[in-house]
Amino acid sequence: MSEKELNLDDSHKKLMELLVSRTLRKYGFKKDSIDLSEKEKKNLKETVELLQKQSQSFINNQNQITEEDVNPITNVYDGEK
Repeated sequence: MSEKELNLDDSHKKLMELLVSRTLRKYGFKKDSIDLSEKEKKNLKETVELLQKQSQSFINNQNQITEEDVNPITNVYDGEK
C-alpha cells in the first residue's frame, strides 16, 4: 500500500470517528447505557466487518487516471487503453 493510500485510509478513519462520535453525542448516547443482546452485538460486529471489506474492495478497485490516459488531442479520458 502506498503512502498516499495510507494517508487516505487514516483520514477516512479519523473523519468516520468524528462523525460517529458527534452523532452519538447529539442523541445523548452514553457508554453506560448500552444494552445490546449477544445476537445484536454479533450482528453489529458482522455488519462492521462487511462494511470494512466493501470499502477496502472499493478503494482497491479504483482506477488511477494519469495524463497518459487522456487523449492529448481531445483532452478526453480513453478508458479502453
